[in-house]
Amino acid sequence: MVRSTPEHRAVFVSFLLAGVAYAALSTSAVAQQAGGSTIVLDPITVEGDPGVVTEDTGSYTTDRATVGYKQPVDVRDVPQSVTVVTRQRLDDANANSLEEAGYLIPNVTTATGNMYDGSLYSRGHEVFTYNVDGAPRPFLSLYGTAPDLVFFDRLEVLSGPSGVFQGSGEPVGTLNLVRKRPGNRLGAQGALQAGSYDAYRGEADIGGPLNESKTIRARGIAYAQTRESFVDVQEQDKGGGYGTLELDVTEDTTFSFGGIAETQDTVSMSGLPTYTDGGLVDFDRSTYIGADWNTRKIDTAEGFVEGEHTFGYGGVLKIAGRTYSRDVEIKNALGSTGVDRTTGDFDMFTFAREYDELTSYFDANLTSPFSFMGRSSEFTIGADVRQAQQDMKQNFDFSLGTQNIYTFDPSALAEPTVTYPGVGPGFRLNTETESTEIGGYAYSRLQIWDGLNLSFGARAATYDSETEDTGRGTTTEVDADRLVPMVGLSYDVTEQATVYTSYSEIFQPQSEQASDGSQLDPVIGRQVEVGAKGSFLNGRLNAQVAVFWLEDENRAEDDPNNTGFYVASGEAETKGFETYLSGSPYPGIDLTAGYAYVETDLTTDPTPEHSLAAFAKYTFLDGPLQDAYLGAGMQAVSGFSSDSSGTTIDAAGYTVFNAMAGYMITENVDARVFVHNVLDRTYIDRVNTTARGTFYGAPLTATFRISARF
Repeated sequence: MVRSTPEHRAVFVSFLLAGVAYAALSTSAVAQQAGGSTIVLDPITVEGDPGVVTEDTGSYTTDRATVGYKQPVDVRDVPQSVTVVTRQRLDDANANSLEEAGYLIPNVTTATGNMYDGSLYSRGHEVFTYNVDGAPRPFLSLYGTAPDLVFFDRLEVLSGPSGVFQGSGEPVGTLNLVRKRPGNRLGAQGALQAGSYDAYRGEADIGGPLNESKTIRARGIAYAQTRESFVDVQEQDKGGGYGTLELDVTEDTTFSFGGIAETQDTVSMSGLPTYTDGGLVDFDRSTYIGADWNTRKIDTAEGFVEGEHTFGYGGVLKIAGRTYSRDVEIKNALGSTGVDRTTGDFDMFTFAREYDELTSYFDANLTSPFSFMGRSSEFTIGADVRQAQQDMKQNFDFSLGTQNIYTFDPSALAEPTVTYPGVGPGFRLNTETESTEIGGYAYSRLQIWDGLNLSFGARAATYDSETEDTGRGTTTEVDADRLVPMVGLSYDVTEQATVYTSYSEIFQPQSEQASDGSQLDPVIGRQVEVGAKGSFLNGRLNAQVAVFWLEDENRAEDDPNNTGFYVASGEAETKGFETYLSGSPYPGIDLTAGYAYVETDLTTDPTPEHSLAAFAKYTFLDGPLQDAYLGAGMQAVSGFSSDSSGTTIDAAGYTVFNAMAGYMITENVDARVFVHNVLDRTYIDRVNTTARGTFYGAPLTATFRISARF
């Protein structure tokens, strides 16, 4: 593989900066041509523009997104696959977590980790980072995952690398959550719901202008939830709140700040074991392999501040800062071996960990229109800094010994006393890690001919990390510099259809640790993608199709011999095909449908080769059933497998059907019911190792929800 030398990087960056300097000098409200005529530059849509928001649109589709870019952009102008799950689609699926949203689109696979949250996979690889308003944060199911989706307007998914703007982005995709913002009308809304297995949830949302001129706006959202599970013993209590204040300092300058805080207390297991040869044990779906004292407590809090200024010529200057903290306490009884087919015996141990994390992120960028060869174009230049501190204390207890699968009783497991710091050989680690990443980036979209656009950019990133093993008294360091380029070409075949191709790379630092306490080297990767996008029926229906080839190395994989730690993968190749359709082909009908094919070298990847997701809703627009609506959908996957220390665990493919129905009781009161797994299909949702990680999918469940707005 060819590596970029410092000389190559200097030449490339010099060329890029020269182009940016030319663009900056060319920027004005109108650009003068040699003949004296003027060129009207395309306006830049800023994040707060109502045209970008999907909330209250009632639509399953949108033609604009912010993922992989710094300002909202037409998805046809991004030379990679972009999928947006709108607020209406999330509501019609009653999806309150990233994991639940992952089931709605075929190019994201949800792999449950404890029946409440889990891991996400895209294009055959696990996603270890997600964004909130473009700011990256770790996505590790062991420590809990994303905020509740009640706080967000939409989920945006960029498939493939976005390394120019996201230094900590993913080789396989960027998941971006875009928060709800205050509106220009004072209002309140709330919801109550109840469902199978003692699941209850309440939501409250109030916001709007605080003064007559509407230059000061605020919004607050809170929720509380409690639920058990179809699996014995398991239960979870969680809740949180979000608040934000926006200030229009001038007509062109807006500042906003706020925060999100959540707490979670969960009793759950880490999955069922298989036989030692990888064969699946015929468990009842309610089987719980763990202790009734299993616990995971998580407290998270974040604060943010953002500012945007729009210049008279159309450029937008944006600054953003965020800080995020997470405190986690875990104590679980886990299986450590597979089940002996003859005796039914398997071994268990106690895994305990305390984890504290504090990350901060700052970004400043300028997006500006300019004239290039007599045509309207655009560039972005900026820099960001990310810092993280992570403290971990861990210990193990092996007194649980050998158990029998046929006589297993969770209440019979004696709770051991586990103290910190852990001492002794092996992987009883206690570490403190500090890391810093600094990046500068530049990106431009040039309209070089009518309908023909060239996108190119690069990011120069510097990363350093130091991990101290306080138990062993050792220190390891990771230092890396990388230039991450991207180039894409698109052509508008018609006013409705665009074809494109792109090449992109990634440089992704990792917070995961190896069993010796060292931090894994950054992931490096590259992708080639070819595709087409279309927007039809005046934007009511959007479609896309893509073929991709992806290669990366150093990606973190679960260490099969050391629970809670990781090993770096070798070079892995993945290729595949994706297609997605969303929108309203006819008044009263809303739908989403997609298919994904993935072929990968990764043996520990549980992504099925074939995935299909579809959903359609029909709203009665007149007649005796006016204001009623019905929806139905399906999720289908082919067989999948996982490699556990050389033993292959296979799971059969499955198809699950879901349905929903609702009625607008009044203009402001809505009642609906959701039914998951209508046919009560018994199926395996995930396999992982022989010791644990096998999960059944949820059986038939029903949820009733009533909401009102004022």
